[in-house]
Amino acid sequence: MEFGDLLEIRELLQYQHVIGAVVCLGERPMRYGELGSAITEWTGSRIGDGEVTRTVHRLVGSGLADETYAQGHRLLVLTAAGMQRLDTIRALGRALRRGNSRIAAHSAEPDHIGGSSGDEP
Repeated sequence: MEFGDLLEIRELLQYQHVIGAVVCLGERPMRYGELGSAITEWTGSRIGDGEVTRTVHRLVGSGLADETYAQGHRLLVLTAAGMQRLDTIRALGRALRRGNSRIAAHSAEPDHIGGSSGDEP
């Protein structure tokens, strides 16, 4: 792993609601209120209106999302950079699940340390 990879991971994980917003907006463009509800559902903890506003500012300011208008409603939509970030989040999720599966499989194996042949009473 390169140092730049670690910096990218730190940037990615710095704001949990930005991760939730990117994942939720990956489903479809959303209005502010919809996004707040979707993040709450995805994370399992309620996100306040002020945090939704800060999250939207972070998304737009970092180029991950743009605001657009449809049928008189302001919508947030992921940009190409946002879609790339979503791909990174999904890849990290897959890697974590694979790692956890390997750890679980390894811990389920019998412990052969000590050289016991299994013939002891």
